[in-house]
Amino acid sequence: MNDDTPQLPPAPPPPPPSPGPAIEVIERQKASTIAAMLGASLVFSILNVALNPDLAQQPSITGTQLIANVTLMLLGFRWLHLDSAQLEIRRPIWLNVGIILLAIVFVPYYLYKTRQPGARQAPILGFFGLVVAITVVSAVGGVLMMAFSGTPAPTSPGI
Repeated sequence: MNDDTPQLPPAPPPPPPSPGPAIEVIERQKASTIAAMLGASLVFSILNVALNPDLAQQPSITGTQLIANVTLMLLGFRWLHLDSAQLEIRRPIWLNVGIILLAIVFVPYYLYKTRQPGARQAPILGFFGLVVAITVVSAVGGVLMMAFSGTPAPTSPGI
């Protein structure tokens, strides 16, 4: 063989499949689910006041509130499903039952167990921030509906 012929370098190996686009899709779906939770809270609080005008004077659990709670739980499980898929893990059944019975304890537990040390605080604080945001959005929706419908504001007994 002639040594004067240029040698081509070996072809680089093909790049490994990139999980980037799939992760981006899951992140968008998770964000959409959180937005849906906030929107559902607003809509259901408005509906609850519209369908129960005496709610301010005689607070009680209504069918609208029950449907709202079930909807929020389903949306919460949608987010957890997406998060588990993103992390490629499977939640045990006992954790799912715990989340249904006492989400305020078991969702932070899930977030703590599925995150690396040093990356646990932000998701847990984010969860509690979402709880506060849902509460505020729900209150705003109820107050707006009371204001526009002329429903009297609740008063404390004895004032």
